[in-house]
Amino acid sequence: MRRHPVYAYEMLSASAYLRSALDIPYCHHEKWDGTGYPRGLKGEQIPLAARIFAVVDVWDALRCDHPYRTAWPEEKVRT
Repeated sequence: MRRHPVYAYEMLSASAYLRSALDIPYCHHEKWDGTGYPRGLKGEQIPLAARIFAVVDVWDALRCDHPYRTAWPEEKVRT
């Protein structure tokens, strides 16, 4: 599971059209404190596009129903 950013990077890098956006799938699991993956980037080392996408990814995960839990109401996600 933790290798999926690397697989996405390798798969998408073949497309010249997508090359400018490769930081998003490659770095969206990096964490500000350096505990993320795949490279353990920290703080400003994490590309801005990947930081923005990480917020959107969490928002989506919380707002959508999953087999293991129901979606959170918007107000709960905001707080």
